[in-house]
Amino acid sequence: MNTGYNKQDYALENGLFLSPRQVAVLRELAKGFSNKQIANILNIAEPTVKMHISALLRAFGVQNRVQILIKANQKGFI
Repeated sequence: MNTGYNKQDYALENGLFLSPRQVAVLRELAKGFSNKQIANILNIAEPTVKMHISALLRAFGVQNRVQILIKANQKGFI
């Protein structure tokens, strides 16, 4: 897993890219952390985590967190 952020490494088929914060949330999500835990780790508010997860759902065109992780793994993001 890449620990830095390079925009080109996080390109989606629709021409969009994951933001650095979305990648950070995705990495913590992949570790199995809850929204509250992710918020504490990243020092952001829990509603902000929810916003980023919603953006990830839209970006990957999926319905839930597990599907985010499956798609992210398939793309080599995690």
